[in-house]
Amino acid sequence: MLYMHEGNLLTKINNNYGGHGEEIRDFYNDIYLPMRTRVLELIFDENHPESFVTATELFNEYYSQLKECRDRLDIDEHSKFSSTFLEEISCYLFKDLPDIQNETFGIYNKKVYAGLKINNDRNVSIITKDVDFCIGKKVELSIDNLPATELIIPVVAVEVKTYLDATMFGEAKSSSKSIRSASPNSKTYILMGYKNLKDDHIIAARQDSTFTELFVLRRNARSPMESSVIEAYWREISEAVNTVTELDVINVPGKLLNP
Repeated sequence: MLYMHEGNLLTKINNNYGGHGEEIRDFYNDIYLPMRTRVLELIFDENHPESFVTATELFNEYYSQLKECRDRLDIDEHSKFSSTFLEEISCYLFKDLPDIQNETFGIYNKKVYAGLKINNDRNVSIITKDVDFCIGKKVELSIDNLPATELIIPVVAVEVKTYLDATMFGEAKSSSKSIRSASPNSKTYILMGYKNLKDDHIIAARQDSTFTELFVLRRNARSPMESSVIEAYWREISEAVNTVTELDVINVPGKLLNP
C-alpha cells in the first residue's frame, strides 16, 4: 500500500527537519501509527456504512493533532507536512475494492500516462505526470524499439488540495485535460479540504467535461470533515472503477453518450 503522508513524515525525521527530527518521530510513533492502525482495521464497502463515520472521526482527530504539531514546530506548510495526509485518505478508503485486492489495478501517484510527443531527435517519447492519487493499471510500453518504459494507465486520477482557489483550479484543469485526452476511459476528480474560490468557477465547470466531479470535505477552513462527503466520494470512485470497461459498450436503442 502507498502511504505518501508516512513518507513525508519519515523524510522529515531522517533529515532532522528544522532540528525537530525527534519531535516528529514522537508524533509519528504516538499519533500517526495508532491512527493508521485503527483506520486499516475498518472495512470500506456497501455493507459497512458505519466505517465511514468512524473513519471521519479518526481523520478529524488526527488532522487536528497534525496541524497543532505543525504550528508548534513552526513547520512550513509548503513542505506538505499536513497536506499529504489528505492525499493518504484515499489510500485507506479504497484498500478494500475488489480490483485493488486482486491486484487488477493498483494505487499510484507517479508516472501516470498523459500522452505522446515527438522529441528533438524526431523520435516518439512518452509523457507522464505525477498526480496526488491514482487508481490504475501498471504496464510496460516500448516505442521505436527503445527499452520498455513502465507507466500507469489511469482509471481514476485525483488532485488533492488543502483548499482550492482560482489559480489552483486552472492548473488542475490543465492536468485533467491531458490525462483524459491520453486515456479516454479515465475519470478525473478534485478532492479539496475547503473551497476558496467564487461559485462562478464551479457553475462554469458544470458546463464542460474537464472534471468528472469535485468534492469538498469541509464547510470552511475551521469546520471538520463530514462523513457524508467521505462516503459520497467513496461511492463515486468505487463506481468509476467498477464500471470502467462499460464505457466501451454501446446499446441501442437508448441514450448513447450518458446511458
